[in-house]
Amino acid sequence: MLSLFLPQQCLHCGQPAIASRVKSTYPLAHYLCEVCARILEFDEPPNPPALKRHFSRVASDFEVRDLATVFTFVAESPVQSLIHSLKYSGMVHLAQQLGAIASEFAPAPFDCIVPVPLHRTRHAERGYNQAEAIALGVAKLRSARILHVAKRTRPTPTQTHLSLPQRVENVRGAFALTRHATDIAGMNVLVIDDVMTTGATLASVAVTLAEAKPKSISILALAAVSQ
Repeated sequence: MLSLFLPQQCLHCGQPAIASRVKSTYPLAHYLCEVCARILEFDEPPNPPALKRHFSRVASDFEVRDLATVFTFVAESPVQSLIHSLKYSGMVHLAQQLGAIASEFAPAPFDCIVPVPLHRTRHAERGYNQAEAIALGVAKLRSARILHVAKRTRPTPTQTHLSLPQRVENVRGAFALTRHATDIAGMNVLVIDDVMTTGATLASVAVTLAEAKPKSISILALAAVSQ
């Protein structure tokens, strides 16, 4: 269910959010307290070359042009709390705010954005696609188009407790091109998702998009698990 109200408590620790105490231009002022915002400020994303090496484990015969993330996903951290809230509590505005932050990390150049698609049943359950909401935040500041040129052909079980080989198998053949896929031929495509764990889902989407003959494919994830 979508949430239309801005919270007044920190989504991570429950203390009063920054915006509940003072006026602030900080984009996450309604979602974090001063302490958790400072923790987030000092978060360092995984090293891009290390990410690409890790990505090659699930896509050994396919290479993305660039791969970038904004945060490191750590259990019981403010990053986890933010992502869980936008993913499972319908906080579309939060997703777009995080997308605006992520826009500064988006690898250039890119001509269009493709959010990782949800299956229609999962979309109905959540009310929106969190990857698309993040993409909207990026697109607004980078003046880029969002194109829906891929679709999820079947629902996939949660990958939380799956091993790397199981994750790869879980998303194998889970995506297909839409009839609009010819739109990305010759274009620099940026694929966006919320979290990169092993990269299996992003790899499956990227390999599918490659069938449409884009000039390049890059990936931007809001957070990635450090490997």
